[in-house]
Amino acid sequence: MGLPLVGAVVGVALRGFGKALAKRGAKKVSKTISSVKPNVPKTKLEKAKSKLAIAKQKTKGSKAKLDQTIFEMKGYK
Repeated sequence: MGLPLVGAVVGVALRGFGKALAKRGAKKVSKTISSVKPNVPKTKLEKAKSKLAIAKQKTKGSKAKLDQTIFEMKGYK
């Protein structure tokens, strides 16, 4: 019964130690994502292309859902 309690205490201690390191300016383990640019359409053409791509993806999802329903109704297993 003493072991889970010890594990919890060690976990709390490690979290506290990590916070102390962060306050001292320690380096992050992973870098913030900075190389991927956001896709923000600016012109009317870009906005239309974006809406078309979203509509295509929704259609693909709807078709896949319908195909799955038809497959289940036929009773294949």
